[in-house]
Amino acid sequence: MKFLSYGVMVYMLMALIWWTILLSRNNQTIYQKNQLLLTTVGTGESENHVGAVMSEQQISKEFIKNKYMILGEGMVFGISLILGMWFIQKAYTREMENNIKQKNFLLSVTHELKSPITSVNLITQTLLKRTLMPEQQKDLHESILKESTRLEKLIDNLLLTTKIENSYQYNYEKTDITLIIDEVLKVIKLQYPEVAITFSHSLPTTIHADKEAIYSVISNLVENGIKYSDSPASIMLGLKTDKNQCIIDIADHGRGIPDSEKEKVRGLFYRTGNEEIRQTKGTGLGLYIVDKIVEAHRGRLKISDNHPRGTVVTVTLPL
Repeated sequence: MKFLSYGVMVYMLMALIWWTILLSRNNQTIYQKNQLLLTTVGTGESENHVGAVMSEQQISKEFIKNKYMILGEGMVFGISLILGMWFIQKAYTREMENNIKQKNFLLSVTHELKSPITSVNLITQTLLKRTLMPEQQKDLHESILKESTRLEKLIDNLLLTTKIENSYQYNYEKTDITLIIDEVLKVIKLQYPEVAITFSHSLPTTIHADKEAIYSVISNLVENGIKYSDSPASIMLGLKTDKNQCIIDIADHGRGIPDSEKEKVRGLFYRTGNEEIRQTKGTGLGLYIVDKIVEAHRGRLKISDNHPRGTVVTVTLPL
């Protein structure tokens, strides 16, 4: 359909150019005939047509008017056709990108939903069918908790994305962001005990914000740093104030994000690479949620490179 539309528009453009040339030639021919007729009348060869023949000034004026009219209309139609082709290409590209995003989203969500459910089922069957030592039972129960927490996080992100896209009502109140970060890190350390996390800050920092939303921002950014880092991951959090702003830095030593992808990763369902061969867990919702929440709090989100390797995500919020 795309190439058929292009073919029709190219044909129309070529036809327009051809008709513009024909009309210009016709206008030139009429001008030359009027000039010849005027010359004939002037020499007395056709006295009967004196009143019917235009003056030389009128002939030139009519010729120039027709010339600009033909060129003007031709340019308007030509530009319209070119813009039409550009809009078709833009719409086609956007549609392809959306299709890829939706495909990636379905693949990732299917995997993210199926994987923890499968793990929980296998572990439960093991507990039912085998007699295990208390230590082994504890490990398996911890695995069940870890997988169910992962599933709960996925569902929370899906629900939060739906709320954000449908005018989510934020509950703004005075919030100590230091306590929120501490709460996030407690949960993260239970889920990922092997991860090294450091948090540096000076004084408690109070902002006017939605506690649950800011919790989701910090949680998503820390988990992203862990997911895209080689094990064992190392995450560094920094909290500081500058004038009337609260600045949170979350840095990792992972794979990093190419410059061409830094803006795209904020988009809904967007993930770098091919979902069919990807091994990293995720749905492409995390940074989208973070970006929308930070924007709603009149803040800024910045993604930059960590040296020598990794990514630094900076969230700036008003105090």
